[in-house]
Amino acid sequence: MKKRMILLLIAGGALIFGCNNEATEMPDDPGPGDCTPQFPDMDVTYNNYVKGILDKYCISCHHTGNSAGPGDFTNYSGVKAYTGGNTFFARVIQDGADMPQGNAPLPKAVRDSLDVWIKNCAPLN
Repeated sequence: MKKRMILLLIAGGALIFGCNNEATEMPDDPGPGDCTPQFPDMDVTYNNYVKGILDKYCISCHHTGNSAGPGDFTNYSGVKAYTGGNTFFARVIQDGADMPQGNAPLPKAVRDSLDVWIKNCAPLN
C-alpha cells in the first residue's frame, strides 16, 4: 500500500512539474525551392483564405510588440516562418492541437485547409 502511495505521489509530481502550457516554437523553414505542392489543384493561398483565419483566431496573441504568443502572424512572412517544421502542424492542425490556447481547437475543415496550404508550400497568392 505504501509503495502505491509513493508511486502515485511521484507520478503526480512528475505531471505537475513536468508539464506546462508554454511551448518552444522555433521556426524550421525549408529553403526556397525545397517544396513540391502535394495538392496542386487546390487553391488555398495566404491571401484568399489563410489571412482571414489568422486574423480571426491567431493575431490576438501572435502579433508584433508585447505579444502573448511567439511569432508575428499579422503578415505572410511572419507566419510562413513557422510552417516549415512540425510545430505549426502539431500546435494548430493535428487532432488534439492546443491552439488557440484557452479556446476550442479550430474546426476540422479549417485545420484541413491550413494543412493543404502548408502541403502546397504555403503560397502567398
